[in-house]
Amino acid sequence: MKKRTKRIAVVALIVLACALIADLIVAEPILNKGVVIGMGLDQTEGGEIEVTIQIAVAGESSAPGAPNRYAVVSGAAPTLTGAMDKIARITAYEPAYFHCHILLVGERLVIEGVREVVTELFVEDAVMDDVAIMAVEGTAKETIERSVSMQGAASVYLQQLNKLNSTSGGHPTATLKSFVTAFETAGYTPYLPWVTAVPVPKAIGGADTGGDEQNYAFDCSETVLFTDEGIGTVESEETTVAIGLTGQTEGMLLPIRTEGGFLDVLVKKSMHLWHIEKNGAVTLSALYFVKVVATDLGESPKDLSEEFVSETVERYARETILSAYMRGVEKGRDPYSLEGKYHKKYGDEKEPSETTLQVKIAVKTGDV
Repeated sequence: MKKRTKRIAVVALIVLACALIADLIVAEPILNKGVVIGMGLDQTEGGEIEVTIQIAVAGESSAPGAPNRYAVVSGAAPTLTGAMDKIARITAYEPAYFHCHILLVGERLVIEGVREVVTELFVEDAVMDDVAIMAVEGTAKETIERSVSMQGAASVYLQQLNKLNSTSGGHPTATLKSFVTAFETAGYTPYLPWVTAVPVPKAIGGADTGGDEQNYAFDCSETVLFTDEGIGTVESEETTVAIGLTGQTEGMLLPIRTEGGFLDVLVKKSMHLWHIEKNGAVTLSALYFVKVVATDLGESPKDLSEEFVSETVERYARETILSAYMRGVEKGRDPYSLEGKYHKKYGDEKEPSETTLQVKIAVKTGDV
């Protein structure tokens, strides 16, 4: 019996020692780091780079009416690295970016040119390559500071919004890696979702995150197209839909208006094939599997014939894709990166004599 008691005591001491060692090895470094959940990049009026981060504050309660669980910290310097170092000195923490899943780029950087800064961040390797990146109206700093009724912090809300839209085709999503790579690849036009703040009522009984008194939601129905130099212009919601129809479509809702009324059509699945010829002629062949979810053209969607739905969706998709392409050509933009697709097939040495786009579309209704 005594022998068994000794064994139990020895095991207990070993477990206790392991717990103490784990606390020293794991807990202490975590407590000495600020866990970054969101990051923003801005250019100040003086031309400096301003970095803003949203940090998860350890020990704060998440109960309704409780204090903030997040802190927002900014630092500005002539370079990106200098701004990030300044934040570390201000917070007395070494910011840990491995949980940062959203990167915001402010409007001035979009207009002045964002390529150099995002490339430096990519090379810096502070954040993960797959961090989602979005462009925002105004500044990234004020966006991160917004009070959001639906979520505890603007960064978390935007992460969820981006995740939802990336799976439903709501907007063309991008990561830091894909965005920077597009600048470095011949013929590709980088793009980002364009985020605007929408004032909304405060949640009843909910906790605010601090910042201004007004609460906000965020809309990202528009898209920014960038030049090779990194200068961006905001395009309409129609361009966003068109980009989705040429690649990122599944789960996408098409709000189609006709002379007689409306159809809200869900694209449940899509298939795309690009055919590219040496002379630059490009043909997009697309097959959409759709379902009408709402309409005022009949008592129910079932009242509409398959032929009518197919023809209506086909016409809408064709007009949307081609009109967005023509607007892009007029502005010197290539929303579908047709030249990039050409170079990918024939190499960077060969240039298309003239790039043209044809669209062939088929639509199927009912179950996939």
